[in-house]
Amino acid sequence: MDKEKTMIALDCGNSSFRIVAGWYRDGKIHSEVVSQMPNNMVRIGGYYYWDLLRIFNEFKTVLKGFVSRKGKIDSIGICTWGVDFAFFDREGHMLSNPLSYRNVIGEKQLSRLDDEDEKRMFYETGILCDKINSVYMMAGMKELFPHILSAADKCLMVPDILNYFLTGEMVNEPSELSTTQLVSAKDRKVNPAVCEKFGVDKNIFCRIGKHGEKIGNVRKDILEEIGADYDIPVICVPSHDTASAVAAIPASEENFGFISCGTWSLIGTELKEPICSEEVRSANLTNEVGAFGRITLLKNSAGMFIINQLKKEYDFLCNEKTSWDTISNLAEQCESNAVIDLNDSAFFNPVSMSKALWNYLKQSGQVSGEMRWDILFRTFYDSLARVYADTIRDIEKVTGNKLEKVYIVGGGAASRVLLNLSAHYMKKTIVVCYGESTSIGNLSVQLKYFNKELTLSELRQIIAESYETETYTRR
Repeated sequence: MDKEKTMIALDCGNSSFRIVAGWYRDGKIHSEVVSQMPNNMVRIGGYYYWDLLRIFNEFKTVLKGFVSRKGKIDSIGICTWGVDFAFFDREGHMLSNPLSYRNVIGEKQLSRLDDEDEKRMFYETGILCDKINSVYMMAGMKELFPHILSAADKCLMVPDILNYFLTGEMVNEPSELSTTQLVSAKDRKVNPAVCEKFGVDKNIFCRIGKHGEKIGNVRKDILEEIGADYDIPVICVPSHDTASAVAAIPASEENFGFISCGTWSLIGTELKEPICSEEVRSANLTNEVGAFGRITLLKNSAGMFIINQLKKEYDFLCNEKTSWDTISNLAEQCESNAVIDLNDSAFFNPVSMSKALWNYLKQSGQVSGEMRWDILFRTFYDSLARVYADTIRDIEKVTGNKLEKVYIVGGGAASRVLLNLSAHYMKKTIVVCYGESTSIGNLSVQLKYFNKELTLSELRQIIAESYETETYTRR
């Protein structure tokens, strides 16, 4: 692949979405964040929705500006968070904006399953039962929104929707589809038995895309809107942001650990095949589909959502936007050893995160008196680092693989207090990867479209030569 390529990656997370441009030249990827905008849930009628139409419109605006300033775009790839979706009617119209997984609809449905049901679900799909999995939202929507389900003909996950808006092609991307818990991790196909159990029509899903292949070209009306007089292919990349981030890990080792620390924390390793055992289920590990059919065996844990909510409240109290360095300093200087269960339902989406956390600490006898923000911050980081260490040990046990290095990606990789605590508890070397790892994984897989011979290992080598890493050693 001798010619320079200009690629665009949309990385849409729960709190913000970024448009990143990437240029492949001289054997390296060079990238730049073109735009970053906030993304928030919208509460209407007691339910939380995602404003996907706004996201798509903003994306088109950025594309138009890029074309006018920078010139030709050779390809586009889209990745977002997992589990959320929307239904479309027979004419291809979206029936409602996607509901957010932070609604309690899924939790109510999951509570109806007993342990044997959950065990069967795990062995059928390789995916651990979790209230945020799409299958439970779908089951709940049948009861709460029957008018939508009666008109539904197809189901697209959030990144699939954006791809469809761009191209007019309905394709389900495999890593995103696996987060529904309706796919068998063994053959990476929709599982008819699970669909039948929850009353989901298996035919509601579309063809499953392949990474590195074209979904379709940008629609002619959109090309005209953004000022491009040439075809732009939209590529099937690992659309679940975790899968793209893991694809960007510059590991040369076969056995490595990873931590994707964003709104959620995903702690895991990469495998060629899923492991569906009681030992894996007991350790709360799940087998998600990753890049090019690989499996990411991981634990889905609470992540930066909690500290982000705490910071918002602290900023409001201080009447100014506090720096993350200030938060880190408060946490580092605090000598508290308090620990919380980050995955307790009390911290899922409380009105006040600080009150929820402090009440938890008081009720567990770890603190007394008036709220102290330094203790809140320290407790979060210490608790998260312990989760990382415990999960890596569990993964080594169930796989039988020794993980000498743990690669960390995502926003949490910028926190020195979290990195130091994690290295301390894990007693391992932590390699901090480039900050925009999800976008880099997205861009690298787009390269596969232009050179079909590239392997995942070769893409990781390109990334290793393109971006520097930082190492935190065990203490």
